Amino acid sequence: MEQKKQNPKAEDETQIVSRRIQRISLHITPIPRPLHDHDSNLGLLPCARREKLEVETEKLSVYMRGKYRDIQEKIYEYFNARPELQTPVEISKDEHRELCWRQMYGLIREAGIRPLKYVVEEPAKYFAIVEAVGAVDISLGIKLGVQYSLWGGSVINLGTKKHKDKYFEKIDSLEYPGCFAMTELHHGSNVQGIQTVATFDPITDEFTINTPNDGAIKWWIGNAAVHGKFASVFAKLMLPTHDAKGVSDMGVHAFIVPLRDLKTHQALPGIEIHDCGHKVGLNGVDNGALRFTSVRIPRDNLLNRFGDVSRDGKYTSSLPTINKRFAATLGELVGGRVGLAYSSVGVLKIANTIAIRYSLLRQQFGPPKQPEISILDYQSQQHKLMPMLASTYAFHFATVYLVEIYSQMKMTHNEQLVGDVHALSAGIKAYVTSYTAKSLSVCREACGGHGYAAVNRFGTLRNDHDIFQTFEGDNTVLLQQVAADLLKQYKEKFQGGTLAVTWNYLRESMNTYLSQPNPVTSRWEGAEHLQDPKFQLDAFRYRTSRLLQSAAVRLRKHSKTLGGFGAWNRCLNHLLTLAESHIESVILAKFIEAVEKCPDASSQAALKLVCDLYALNRIWNDIGTYRNVDYVAPNKAKAIHKLTDYLSFQVRNIAKELVDAFDLPDHVTRAPIAMQSEAYARYTHHVGF
Repeated sequence: MEQKKQNPKAEDETQIVSRRIQRISLHITPIPRPLHDHDSNLGLLPCARREKLEVETEKLSVYMRGKYRDIQEKIYEYFNARPELQTPVEISKDEHRELCWRQMYGLIREAGIRPLKYVVEEPAKYFAIVEAVGAVDISLGIKLGVQYSLWGGSVINLGTKKHKDKYFEKIDSLEYPGCFAMTELHHGSNVQGIQTVATFDPITDEFTINTPNDGAIKWWIGNAAVHGKFASVFAKLMLPTHDAKGVSDMGVHAFIVPLRDLKTHQALPGIEIHDCGHKVGLNGVDNGALRFTSVRIPRDNLLNRFGDVSRDGKYTSSLPTINKRFAATLGELVGGRVGLAYSSVGVLKIANTIAIRYSLLRQQFGPPKQPEISILDYQSQQHKLMPMLASTYAFHFATVYLVEIYSQMKMTHNEQLVGDVHALSAGIKAYVTSYTAKSLSVCREACGGHGYAAVNRFGTLRNDHDIFQTFEGDNTVLLQQVAADLLKQYKEKFQGGTLAVTWNYLRESMNTYLSQPNPVTSRWEGAEHLQDPKFQLDAFRYRTSRLLQSAAVRLRKHSKTLGGFGAWNRCLNHLLTLAESHIESVILAKFIEAVEKCPDASSQAALKLVCDLYALNRIWNDIGTYRNVDYVAPNKAKAIHKLTDYLSFQVRNIAKELVDAFDLPDHVTRAPIAMQSEAYARYTHHVGF
């Protein structure tokens, strides 16, 4: 009898173990299912069928890469044919710098790629070149950007015809390698606070460049340590006066300053050049420090588009104030941010390709007495990589749009468009580079121990990309610029002013926010509703409007006791969240537009699936915000979570085709082969190597 009495307990333990095994099995091979047993809507949607979507990779790739595919292929083919120009895994700082110079020299002189004219005439083509070059070696992409976008771009955009006539061809041909000397040891983000001075001497008709103290040393200047012969030096323009001060500060201007002798390559008199040394990444770029001691340059070396000095020392400008001239100057340099955002997406594509192809190939564990399964069949791996893949596609279309409006701005010089591009480039650069930096670590971890091998690129990609979050504007500072612009537009909205293009949605969305959430739609949970682009975009924009309204109220409240600066600092995290929310709304809007415009049915279906995953995953990640204001009822929140899981599973089924559509060359994504033993080599054709 005692034996029988103990049996129920033993049976209970057996059931517990059985349930645990069942749960683990479901984790290993999750069963896709609709949101509810009674919900048949999901089965009707093309992007949510159980069978795998048929994706024509070539057509999707053509749509993704657009009309600049040919020049990117030309760059890939050039480096593929020259293995001696491919960056090895083990290379010293000095060797890497020299290799990087030879890579750029070969690209310009042998392959015949001439980027500078595209900087001026066709920016979209220039950014496509930078993306392809950065895929070969991020150091090369940055060095190219310093030469053409920063050094060349400053001469072309801030100078006048005399400067273009004198310098254009020699910059383009690499005869005049140069630098962009803005950042100082004590001033990076606060450019107006730089201390280098350029004082006009009316007797000799020259400017004298001086570094007044150690804090004013130009620091982290790319191309300065080894290769640069010239620099665009940003300094305060000082004019002599006859009053007690003796000089008048006309604000920050840019000057062409020769650094080295064109024949001997030795530093010129009064110029000290120091090497910034080994860095965390980008060691193919020769960053240096510059100190100027009474360095004389001709008056004509002032880049005088926005302000000029005559022979007798009179200052003239079409812009009436220092602040307006400064804004115009920085506005012409916004292309650097556009390029970084675009290039960051390129890095994310590489990391996605390596991690997903490896995850498709790598097999670990499986059901009892059955073959091991691909690690991408694990729900946890899908949660790591599939939303990231969806974000990569979203960022691609957002940065393509950013390049388009930047190109329009360069052609039309429309004042409203200039402001729009300035804020949007700041926000997208900050958001995308921060996301990519985090994702590189996730990709490394998703590949386990093999991902830690240097040959598999994650370490190099992570270290080289990390600084993208800092240069061309610290990300936290850039997001504050976006928040400030949103608050300005908020004020305009209630004063009846005209909203900038990117902010048009605020007029309708703010009206929606100021009313109560609809108690009916907040409970709709059908898949057709959740996958409706209008619901998704409305949700993103509602969140932004809510954050904007509450930020304005808080700032008004705190400014009474803390003043403007104190109130801003008190609300800073709120403002950063607001800026990120706005950028996410823009990104989703552009993704939805790209899906609608796609001419190929199979590609459109795949993009719709990926777009739905991007949107619903972001809503779920911030579900607390929507629940707090009853924008989403509990049952709807649960439905969003379930559908997000289901979409991740569906995207996993076409993950190979989606990364293949990036169309990256083998010498860029060779890493997954190195991750596997030779025994796996015969299977690599299954994942497109």
